[in-house]
Amino acid sequence: MIRPLTLAACAMAAISAVGAQNRAETAEPRPLMGNYQVYGGSVADMVPPTPNDRQLAFRFEGQTAQDLFSYIGPDVKKAKACTDDPEYRERRRGHLHCVYWRKTGYRCFLGLDLKTGKSDYGSTC
Repeated sequence: MIRPLTLAACAMAAISAVGAQNRAETAEPRPLMGNYQVYGGSVADMVPPTPNDRQLAFRFEGQTAQDLFSYIGPDVKKAKACTDDPEYRERRRGHLHCVYWRKTGYRCFLGLDLKTGKSDYGSTC
């Protein structure tokens, strides 16, 4: 016989999963969490921007990053990841780079070349 508490916990988990799924499937705008940085040079060697050398790096955090992480799965193979730490996961699609680290949570990075309008990397390993 299933205990009422176990049944209630299963029902709450199912409702939470449906709620998360509905939230993810809506076309409504959602708030962004994160920051951006304008720089010149490369993402690995940032210098002050100039009129002819201006890049933009976005860092998304919180629910935004968690959503992006889930959308672009699967994880990259450990041999190609930035670290082999067992508490670290990494996913990439084009220039979008998302990580989950137990210590810091979800983070995603994306860059933009402001002169050409083309996407670029927004982080290094």
